[in-house]
Amino acid sequence: MRNLVAMAKRIIRQIVRDKRTLALLIIAPLLILTLVWFIFGAKAAEPNLAIIHYKSSDLLPAFKSSDYARMSPLQARQALADKKIDAYIDLETPVKVHLEGSDPSRNGLAMSKINKSMQIVQQINVKKMKASFTDIIHAQQKSIQEQQQTLRQMTEVMQRYAPSALTSIMQNAPKGEKPTATAAPEKVKLDVTYLHGNDDLNTFDSFGPAMVGIFVFLFIFMIGGVSFLRERTTGTLDRLMASPIKNYQIIWGYMIGFGLFVIVQSFILTCYIVYVLNIYTIGHLLDVLIIVFILSFSALSLSILLSTFASNELQMFQFIPLVIVPQVFLSGLFPIDTLPGWVRALGNLMPIHYSTEALRNIMIRGTRFEGWWFDGLILILFSVVFIVINILVIRASRPVVD
Repeated sequence: MRNLVAMAKRIIRQIVRDKRTLALLIIAPLLILTLVWFIFGAKAAEPNLAIIHYKSSDLLPAFKSSDYARMSPLQARQALADKKIDAYIDLETPVKVHLEGSDPSRNGLAMSKINKSMQIVQQINVKKMKASFTDIIHAQQKSIQEQQQTLRQMTEVMQRYAPSALTSIMQNAPKGEKPTATAAPEKVKLDVTYLHGNDDLNTFDSFGPAMVGIFVFLFIFMIGGVSFLRERTTGTLDRLMASPIKNYQIIWGYMIGFGLFVIVQSFILTCYIVYVLNIYTIGHLLDVLIIVFILSFSALSLSILLSTFASNELQMFQFIPLVIVPQVFLSGLFPIDTLPGWVRALGNLMPIHYSTEALRNIMIRGTRFEGWWFDGLILILFSVVFIVINILVIRASRPVVD
């Protein structure tokens, strides 16, 4: 136990003296998360649109001046070529849309806005059609009134000169039924409710749980792996293995010493994203911290393990495309439902996948222990497996004393 405590104290003193490592461990994730918050938490961009041939068009009310600039055809074509607008609409029949087209995202925004305006165009056309039908109906009603007037005059003549024939006609005439008035259909109004989240949930709120896990794992993996690699390259680890200290004490001493800073980083990062960046969260902060702590130790134990296969810091960083990048893509940050089954199964072997699911359950769905215990257990198993392998690797590389 004394050796374990001494090992942990040495690691703590070593990290405290290294100001650059402390900054990379604590400040760098905050800066990157803030940048991500500015990018994904910002309001959606509005497309720049214009209309031409609008002066004599009945469709002009569908295209507000605040959303669509009024231009001549020459001005619109030049603005589109200069990328000052994303699209312009020709209101001559038939209506035509001309897109700039080089940026699919801007094309989508432009078409979304134009489609909303075209819905108003449809309403205008329906009103025009209704007005035309009304004119036709009024003309028919007038014609019917004239026919009824003629019929009354004929009836008066028959009453005067042939009353018996009129009586026979009236008895044999079919009796018409009065038309029943139909009530106007009520307008359908959708009452939208959310099981989780609300109307204000933005992209960063959705990505946030995954981003927390990714950045915690990334920085701890880099710093932990490089620090343990330095222990080997400077000969410190060889001297420790030549001493009476046991294999598990070396690994656990390093885990405890570095784990103190892991806990501090996780606490600061979690509080920063919840209280400063104000990410959407309805779960308990303690539950979030527990998952982040467990993930941090998974990252630390994995980084120690992989550092044994690197001979310098460059080789340690070469593990990032193999270890971190696949986890980013399969963590749940992007939809994986349509991926092949073997790819989804591969995602189940990655720690960040479970941290993302657990943090989303806590922060967005508001679940308590029953909603994240399984994911937390899997993360603990990852840590245990990595630690056991680390101890076995240390034992295999330790010199045998005769």
